[in-house]
Amino acid sequence: MFKRFWQSISKWADALRMDDPRGDYMFGLEDRVAKLEREVEGLQIQIRTTLTGSPDDRVHQLQS
Repeated sequence: MFKRFWQSISKWADALRMDDPRGDYMFGLEDRVAKLEREVEGLQIQIRTTLTGSPDDRVHQLQS
Protein backbone atom coordinates (compact mmCIF):
# COMPACT_ATOMS: atom_id res chain seq x y z
CA MET A 1 0.00 0.00 0.00
CA PHE A 2 2.65 2.51 1.03
CA LYS A 3 4.90 1.42 -1.81
CA ARG A 4 2.40 2.65 -4.40
CA PHE A 5 1.83 5.81 -2.40
CA TRP A 6 5.56 6.49 -2.15
CA GLN A 7 6.03 5.92 -5.87
CA SER A 8 3.22 8.35 -6.63
CA ILE A 9 4.85 11.12 -4.61
CA SER A 10 8.45 10.37 -5.53
CA LYS A 11 8.69 13.58 -7.59
CA TRP A 12 7.57 15.60 -4.57
CA ALA A 13 10.06 13.74 -2.42
CA ASP A 14 12.82 14.65 -4.85
CA ALA A 15 11.73 18.27 -4.80
CA LEU A 16 11.75 18.27 -0.99
CA ARG A 17 15.14 16.54 -1.00
CA MET A 18 13.88 13.52 0.92
CA ASP A 19 16.63 10.97 0.47
CA ASP A 20 14.62 7.77 0.76
CA PRO A 21 14.13 6.40 -2.75
CA ARG A 22 12.80 3.00 -1.58
CA GLY A 23 10.42 4.48 0.98
CA ASP A 24 12.08 2.83 3.98
CA TYR A 25 10.97 5.68 6.22
CA MET A 26 7.34 5.26 5.16
CA PHE A 27 7.46 1.47 5.62
CA GLY A 28 8.95 1.94 9.08
CA LEU A 29 6.29 4.49 9.89
CA GLU A 30 3.58 2.06 8.81
CA ASP A 31 5.01 -0.59 11.16
CA ARG A 32 5.17 1.84 14.08
CA VAL A 33 1.60 3.02 13.52
CA ALA A 34 0.35 -0.59 13.37
CA LYS A 35 2.15 -1.38 16.64
CA LEU A 36 0.64 1.66 18.34
CA GLU A 37 -2.83 0.72 17.09
CA ARG A 38 -2.46 -2.77 18.60
CA GLU A 39 -1.29 -1.29 21.92
CA VAL A 40 -4.21 1.15 22.02
CA GLU A 41 -6.66 -1.64 21.25
CA GLY A 42 -5.24 -3.70 24.12
CA LEU A 43 -5.51 -0.76 26.49
CA GLN A 44 -9.11 -0.13 25.44
CA ILE A 45 -9.97 -3.75 26.16
CA GLN A 46 -8.33 -3.48 29.60
CA ILE A 47 -10.31 -0.32 30.38
CA ARG A 48 -13.61 -1.91 29.30
CA THR A 49 -12.89 -4.99 31.43
CA THR A 50 -11.97 -2.85 34.42
CA LEU A 51 -15.07 -0.66 34.12
CA THR A 52 -17.53 -3.51 33.65
CA GLY A 53 -15.76 -6.14 35.71
CA SER A 54 -15.22 -9.67 34.56
CA PRO A 55 -18.21 -12.02 34.23
CA ASP A 56 -16.91 -13.99 37.23
CA ASP A 57 -17.15 -10.87 39.41
CA ARG A 58 -20.83 -10.48 38.58
CA VAL A 59 -21.54 -14.13 39.45
CA HIS A 60 -19.88 -13.67 42.86
CA GLN A 61 -21.89 -10.49 43.46
CA LEU A 62 -25.15 -12.32 42.72
CA GLN A 63 -24.25 -15.17 45.06
CA SER A 64 -23.56 -12.86 48.02
